[in-house]
Amino acid sequence: MGRKMKLSISIMMHPSRLKYKDYLISKLGNVPVILDRGLGIWDTSKRSWLSFDKTADYHCVIQDDAIIGKDFYKNVEREILAHPNKAFSFYLGNREAFRKDSDKWIADGGVERDIVNWGVAVCLPTAIIEDCMRYGDRLTEYDKHDDTKISKYLQKLRMKVWHPMPSLVDHRWDERSLMERTLANKMRKALYFIGE
Repeated sequence: MGRKMKLSISIMMHPSRLKYKDYLISKLGNVPVILDRGLGIWDTSKRSWLSFDKTADYHCVIQDDAIIGKDFYKNVEREILAHPNKAFSFYLGNREAFRKDSDKWIADGGVERDIVNWGVAVCLPTAIIEDCMRYGDRLTEYDKHDDTKISKYLQKLRMKVWHPMPSLVDHRWDERSLMERTLANKMRKALYFIGE
């Protein structure tokens, strides 16, 4: 029997969202929590990615406003084993443009895309993380959009992003966006969530 796939996880957290720390740890286990230190989104994101376990095959960064779906580790492992050589986004938001295709995506178990649409729960092969962060450092025009930096790097590699359907995490809609400072919005939810 071959070696089991190993996953590492870190939580990317803003101090204003510390109220969710205990919930996330209860769902994910004793994983590293990387706190925003006031130097911007990219700084926190980069430190979250670079906290990966060097013995792991994949690393997932979970944002502080994620709702963790049932059997998360088991479902993540299943998706990774079923879709080798891909990056993963375990959240796909409820955009109007996506709804027309959602039945097909659900039937297919997900959708392959060229970009990471949201950074709520992104998972990358550990072999590319350090190079991805170096590449992201150069894209200073996207310092407030870490998911865009990651997408640009994946496009350079021609590595596709698999979005499972249903999504393995959901998004707390009742929190104000830290990036855009937008008001709470019930549309900031998964198109289709596996449930807790």
